[in-house]
Amino acid sequence: MIEHPPDGVERRPATAASRILLGGPVALVTTHDRGADNVLPVAWHTPLSAEPPLVGVALHQTRHSLELIRASEQFALNIPARPLLHLVQYLGTYSGEELDKFDATQLETFTATHIDAPLLKGCVAWVECELQEVLPFGDHELCIALAVAVHVDERSFGERWLLGAEETRPLHFLGGNEYAALDAAIEARLPQDFESPSNVLADRIAEELELTEEARERREERLGEIEREIEAGNVVDLADLEDEALPPLDLSTGVIIGEPPVLEEQ
Repeated sequence: MIEHPPDGVERRPATAASRILLGGPVALVTTHDRGADNVLPVAWHTPLSAEPPLVGVALHQTRHSLELIRASEQFALNIPARPLLHLVQYLGTYSGEELDKFDATQLETFTATHIDAPLLKGCVAWVECELQEVLPFGDHELCIALAVAVHVDERSFGERWLLGAEETRPLHFLGGNEYAALDAAIEARLPQDFESPSNVLADRIAEELELTEEARERREERLGEIEREIEAGNVVDLADLEDEALPPLDLSTGVIIGEPPVLEEQ
């Protein structure tokens, strides 16, 4: 049986999958190779493993930063905040092959602890990465890297994003030249002990057994009424029982109308 989608659901091209998965914090990837620095905004990045701490960044095969990462085998993820909104868009508009982005924007940096790529001031978190492997996928290549150092702005991040003042929140990419900032944390209710899967299953089984028992009692009560009506010689319409299978009954003493249902063998 085909279940149709709810009203308002539209079919989109498969290429829209990448847009649907957007919405996480944008990262500024900084690189360094042979005395040259570059920076590129990316939205296609993800954690890959907790132990060891591996992250992945997908870059288009034409990106200048991909060449620098392959050559230097390192890079940094810098997480910008709201004040860097327009700068982030600018950095994604031009290629590092066309101009020196650090010279053009006068970006302020500080020194990383484990890699040569610079870290950007004005961000709220930084991850220093050492390249482990590059895997080609379609028109992108996935750079798998080991996180060797992490730094955070304590106003922005504790064990998670803290959502304090607007200028301390990470900038999220929606697509095109549209971005968003996290607004508020919504706390979900944690399942209680009585809601554990085993308890829920037990409750459902008990409910089904209770319903089955109620149905059996109603059926026995109805059959008892039929027997009494037959014994009294009254008219019994079996058409009302078309959904019920009857046990063997002596129908000779009553007046029976309607076709009896299939008899149930005892």
